[in-house]
Amino acid sequence: MNPSLRARLLQPQVIIIATAVVALVAVGVAYVSTTPKAGGSYISPTQGSIVEEVDATGDVKAADAVDLSFETSGRISYVSAAVGSHVGQGAALASIDSADLQAAVEQAKAALQVQQAKLDALNAGATPQSIAVAQTAVTSAQNSLAQATQNLAAAAQSAYVASDDAVHNKSDQIFSNPRSITPTLVFNLSNSQLQASIQSDRVSMESLLTQWQVTLSALPSDPSDAQADSVVTLSQTDLARVQSYLDEVASGLTQATPSSSYPQAVITGYQSTVAIARTNISAAISALNAAQTAQTSAKNALAAAQSSLTLAQAPATSQDTEQQVAQIASAQANVDAAEAQLSKTAIRAPFSGTITVNNAHLGETASPGAPLISMISDAQFQFEVFVSQADLAKLKVGDTAAVELDAYESAVPLAAHVVAIDPAATVQNGASSYKVTLQFDATDSRIQAGLTGSAKITTQSKDNVLSVPTSAIITQGTQHFVLRETPSGDQQVAVQTGISSAAGMTEITSGLTSTDMIRTFGQTQ
Repeated sequence: MNPSLRARLLQPQVIIIATAVVALVAVGVAYVSTTPKAGGSYISPTQGSIVEEVDATGDVKAADAVDLSFETSGRISYVSAAVGSHVGQGAALASIDSADLQAAVEQAKAALQVQQAKLDALNAGATPQSIAVAQTAVTSAQNSLAQATQNLAAAAQSAYVASDDAVHNKSDQIFSNPRSITPTLVFNLSNSQLQASIQSDRVSMESLLTQWQVTLSALPSDPSDAQADSVVTLSQTDLARVQSYLDEVASGLTQATPSSSYPQAVITGYQSTVAIARTNISAAISALNAAQTAQTSAKNALAAAQSSLTLAQAPATSQDTEQQVAQIASAQANVDAAEAQLSKTAIRAPFSGTITVNNAHLGETASPGAPLISMISDAQFQFEVFVSQADLAKLKVGDTAAVELDAYESAVPLAAHVVAIDPAATVQNGASSYKVTLQFDATDSRIQAGLTGSAKITTQSKDNVLSVPTSAIITQGTQHFVLRETPSGDQQVAVQTGISSAAGMTEITSGLTSTDMIRTFGQTQ
């Protein structure tokens, strides 16, 4: 090389320019080697609606069903729902005798009202009028208690009359000498031990009734609380013994051996008579308990009225007021507790549906937790699918869906909607997925439990937006591009994307206009 030329080439300025040229050539080569080679035809973005869907497969599940039972024991007093009938949510299907619990609720509410009245009196302050009202309330409560005590004594007397009739007029028909010390059944029982027990207990009944009558006869026409309480305690004990005796007699009649003198028809008549006696005793027990509850309420009302009078006559303090507010809260809690216990005496429909089983019968005794009534919901069938974590984020309860059952591929899809989305993943075939439950919008005879199919769940829809074929979008890392036609050739343009449809279209939120022309498919190397 010419030395002078070599010297000029080695000058710093020349070296810098040469290095820059080489770098530009390298960048050009790299660009050419990495720039996508496009093919296909040009189209313009579509202006219109786009719908985002989640596709999933699944199967039909049977209707929601539930077995219902009482939460407490008692005699069934009401049954309304026959098998096959339709009931609404919250409808009363059956209930047990709740007179005592209803009385407890009323008593608790009355106590709450009394406590509220006390607070009102405290806030109003003591006035002659309030004292007079409180005094009147005490007098009225005293009269009510006296009447309740008389009613209680009358209920005890009625209980004795019912017991006397049950023993002497009803059950004595099966004895040849019932009021002697050796009463004898007019027929033999297959269980000799039971026969001996019935005859022995009949002797006890005579003594019981005699002593009971003596006690009632000694009770004055206007008894005191203590006298009435004593008689009621005795009456309750005696009623229980009479009831037990009648139960024993009823059991014995089922084992009676018919004879020419006492054929089966006669024995059956005895059974009916004893059944009536048992019913009368049960009614007497309920009446006595109700009268006792009423007397207790009257006592409480009198005590509350007397307390209100004392409170009205004394000046109120802040401490008195705070204490009374606490009393109201306690009384309200008692009301809530009583109502909660009362609610346990009824079986109510947890949802609208159809009764499939009803084993509740009037007069029978229900046991807590023993299933009596079964029903299925109006939502007869559901469709369960499993979706990926990526699709889960798109879904929400209420999304509409179209379900195609494999057994009816050519039929119109069935309308449904999302009613539940499990928050926890389910592992299927080693992969985590999430269960989504769809409810069919209408009943259809083609829908049967176990049928498989697919669902298209609409998650979003937008109107009047730009969209392009998903295949026209080039993705590089987290960025998206399209190839736009220009006079000088294709130009790679960055775009922002939105939702994508199952039909292969993707929303473009920025980067393009409806007049642009882009390649219809994406990147090739």
